[in-house]
Amino acid sequence: IAASPSRPDGILLTGDLADAGDPVAYGMLAERIDALTSATGAPVICIPGNHDDRAAFGRQLLGTTDDGAAPIDQISWFGGLRVISLDSVAPGRDGGRLTDGQLQWLRGELSVPAPDGTIVAVHHPPITSPIRSMAEIALDRPEDLAGVIDGTDVCLVIAGHNHHASAGMLGRVPVWVGPALSYRSDPLVEDRYVGLIGSAFSRIDLVDRRPLVTFVP
Repeated sequence: IAASPSRPDGILLTGDLADAGDPVAYGMLAERIDALTSATGAPVICIPGNHDDRAAFGRQLLGTTDDGAAPIDQISWFGGLRVISLDSVAPGRDGGRLTDGQLQWLRGELSVPAPDGTIVAVHHPPITSPIRSMAEIALDRPEDLAGVIDGTDVCLVIAGHNHHASAGMLGRVPVWVGPALSYRSDPLVEDRYVGLIGSAFSRIDLVDRRPLVTFVP
């Protein structure tokens, strides 16, 4: 990204960010984020995943002093585009969930439309995966999230977690599950999880308030 002629408005990391939640890993990542921000001028939004330690994540990447008990939900603005990041981590579990409090908070925020619409970002996908083990640890009760965003200005939901790219729908809203930078999973093997060498990320453009997502290997 830094070497390309493109200059993104923002960079979003949907987790996981540290394989074992090690504070040293977050320190290494913070250095890379600072370098990328300096090179591109783009702010970086970090979302925890199920491998992350929420307290260490907050201290090292966000400068917070919380004990990690509360979800880390964030709102970021890029001009008139609003990005709402939801922390779907359920401590002690690989699967994800959004609490009633988070959904109520989201409903309140979406009651006021953004000039250029809203993107909702979450670690655990609200759609399934062809890999059975990943399908079992997706977002719990995605229909709850669908009910909150239905009829709002949300134009796209993005997620991580699976290490393979997927596109689907959550109600009437498109969903994009991004690929991973560390390694990729094999979506043609359904009965077990197979990791493969390779990495990719996603470029997301908003064209006339409509999302255009491009896979970048």
